[in-house]
Parts: sequence; C-alpha cells; structure tokens
Amino acid sequence: MSTILEQLQQRHKKTLLSKKEAAKELSISEATLDRIRKTGEIKAKKIGGGIFFTINEISSFLGDLG
Repeated sequence: MSTILEQLQQRHKKTLLSKKEAAKELSISEATLDRIRKTGEIKAKKIGGGIFFTINEISSFLGDLG
C-alpha cells in the first residue's frame, strides 16, 4: 500500500502545487485553503506573486487529519 506522499508524487510529476491543485487534492475550496494557510495549519510558498504548496506539506496535512 502506497503512502499519501507516494500517491501525490505519482499524480503530479512535480514538487509544488498551485493553490487550485492543492485545494483539489484536499477536496476543499481555494477560499478554505486560504483560511487554513492563514492560520498556519499548512505552509505555503510565495513565488512570483503566486501561492504554492509542496507535496510534502499537503501529505503532512492529510496525515495530520487521518
């Protein structure tokens, strides 16, 4: 059985997900993801004016929920 991280890596052949991609993976809206990010429950990176989330951060967040 593969881990959450391995499943994310297989689906997205990259290490950073856009806000839209991360929200889709978490099955939440982008607005909800923004609220979670602002509370510090999930960390994001700002690159060129965009908000991005590492696959490791998404995996850790999902692991904390489970």
